Amino acid sequence: MLEWIRFALVALFFAAGLIVLFISIFGTYRLNFSLNRMHSAAMCDTLVLMLFITGLIIASGINLISLKFLFIVIIQWCTSPVVSHIFVKTKLLTDKNICEHCEMRIDDEKEENE
Repeated sequence: MLEWIRFALVALFFAAGLIVLFISIFGTYRLNFSLNRMHSAAMCDTLVLMLFITGLIIASGINLISLKFLFIVIIQWCTSPVVSHIFVKTKLLTDKNICEHCEMRIDDEKEENE
């Protein structure tokens, strides 16, 4: 009976990971603006990886491999937001027409400071 419960939990986490993965893929190809695409891809990075690895941890049980899987999730959660932040900062600094795509208050703050 315990094996069936474990199997159901693993299947649930894998199914949820696949659903989020397909939504993220659809968003990456459907959205037009690069920052929206980046947000969709970042969701795929963190949430799908967490769901799949949680399913793998449940499937393998408590052992050394589970600890390695947990470290992979922690490293991914630390690095993915940093990379996303650098990408957005670069886009904001290099795109001259950014105000056409989203509301920006950077120009207003610069004028007030001067």
